[in-house]
Amino acid sequence: MQTQANKQSGSSTQSQADTQSRTAMQTQSIIPCVTTSRMRETRAFWIDKLGFEISYDHEHYLGVRGGPKGAPEIGFMLPDKEAPESFSGAGLTLCLRVENADRECARLWDAGVAIVSPPTDYPWGMRAFVVKDPNGVAVTITHAIAAAVEFEACAR
Repeated sequence: MQTQANKQSGSSTQSQADTQSRTAMQTQSIIPCVTTSRMRETRAFWIDKLGFEISYDHEHYLGVRGGPKGAPEIGFMLPDKEAPESFSGAGLTLCLRVENADRECARLWDAGVAIVSPPTDYPWGMRAFVVKDPNGVAVTITHAIAAAVEFEACAR
């Protein structure tokens, strides 16, 4: 026979499970979307310079991905009634993990892309450099290196 305390405990556990199942969104992907009127320049940077592939191509929206179908994507759209203002050019950083950041830095430099910050080792376990796209999005291009001891426990 279940006591009142057991009923309350079970009820509380069930209530927590119900709340978690109702509030935990199960996403299939996250695609940042930048509102911009610089579609031509954006296409040239992401496709011609970085080498991304087109995932969606429309006069109002450009989707690009860093590899074959299923690879990470970013979208760019013209201002409209849902997003009437273009991105202001500050406050967004995208990190792209590659096999060799130094090689990518040299390739992009040779292609005429301005390097905002040169390749640098960071104690949390990455070597990275930074470029900016035509909209002001900071693009950090990185590869993994050994993390300093004080940062090893941070990774999950």
